[in-house]
Amino acid sequence: MGSNALRHATWTVPALVVAVLLAMIPVAMESVLYAAGIAGIVVLAILIAWLGLDRTSVVMMVLAFALAPADTLNVSFLGISDVLFFVAIGLAFPRLLGTPITLPAAFILASLAFMSIGMLSSVAADEPVVYYYTARVIFTFVVLPILIVWWAPRGKVLVWLLVAYAAGNAISVMYGIPSSGVTRNLGLSQHPNALGYTSMLTLSLVPFLWVAVSRRWRNWICGAAVAGAGVGVLTSGSRAALVVAVGLILLVPAVERSIPLALTVAISGVTAIGVLGQRPAPTQGQDALSRLLGAGPVEGSDQARLEGVAKVWQTALDHPWLGTGFNLVDFNGHNVYVQVAAAVGFIGLAALIGILISLVTPVFTTSNIHSRLVYPAIAVIAAGPVSPNLTDRYFGLLLGIALVGGNIVRAERQREAKELEPIPPRRLDTYNSSS
Repeated sequence: MGSNALRHATWTVPALVVAVLLAMIPVAMESVLYAAGIAGIVVLAILIAWLGLDRTSVVMMVLAFALAPADTLNVSFLGISDVLFFVAIGLAFPRLLGTPITLPAAFILASLAFMSIGMLSSVAADEPVVYYYTARVIFTFVVLPILIVWWAPRGKVLVWLLVAYAAGNAISVMYGIPSSGVTRNLGLSQHPNALGYTSMLTLSLVPFLWVAVSRRWRNWICGAAVAGAGVGVLTSGSRAALVVAVGLILLVPAVERSIPLALTVAISGVTAIGVLGQRPAPTQGQDALSRLLGAGPVEGSDQARLEGVAKVWQTALDHPWLGTGFNLVDFNGHNVYVQVAAAVGFIGLAALIGILISLVTPVFTTSNIHSRLVYPAIAVIAAGPVSPNLTDRYFGLLLGIALVGGNIVRAERQREAKELEPIPPRRLDTYNSSS
């Protein structure tokens, strides 16, 4: 009886999947998008039957991180990465209902201030596009990191997410390599600067992966991540990504207080300068180093950016309290901080800076490897003066990882403090209670 029931249960899910697939064939024939959606639902059903809700949620989240750098892969206004992310959250929802969310007080206060001022600014502007863009900015800097913390990646799952991101960036870089040199490499992103940004962020993951990945795979995974990111930064032609990447490389030995690491960076830097100094003429000025040294059509770009920053800064000075609202059309200053000041005023800018600072404070705790998860947030802060990025999932997801790392560090500190807390002396009446 038991074996018959087990055999019946084994065939139930595949039979239902086949039945649904056959029933949806007429709909799938109407559009490739419909067909892909139905195929995705079928695959999801099979995964749930095979792995269960939690493990399927992990698979979906890993895929979401892997496709985050590929922002040309869209479904309507959402990227495929966004769809996979929400599916992962939905599958984990039964578990999440019983999971408390722990957030640092500084992050909570700064987020509440930023959201409040953003909403007030949107009401004052009274334009639909402002409401839409404000919601996207708040989602990127506040909601998305909180959802990552709530989903609570730990241990191997946390490592898989970051390895998936690095792998996705490498695939994006390789996709655009055939056209690089003649034009700037944009990979699977919508703009070469976006490829440079994702490659720079991939470099910021390496300090954690180096200590978190087993020795058997460490050199392979970290080496591939560095190689893919390095090629991506150079071929993207993004000068900002190159400068921030070099800054990160120089910052890590100082933060980690590692003399061997500092010597390694110094020797590698001298070698790289020697090799680059002997290279042939720049490839039509399309690589990041050539553009940084002034080759290619960079003068016009620089002038446009300077004029854009000046214009947006004047807008911020004219509207210092609530700004004029977030607007995709008017804010092209290529400076996150100036754009935010113009959009939500200087109090809103202070709130955003408070959010970012609350993410990076654990970096000063070098005894816990999870403090290295905040390097992506440091990269976002450093790129702010030369980048217009305010609403992209490829850095919003990693801000969530930085928040996760901070939570783990704080929990470890509290546990250590509790273990070292002295036992209070017993009161005298405790000893005399029998008398």
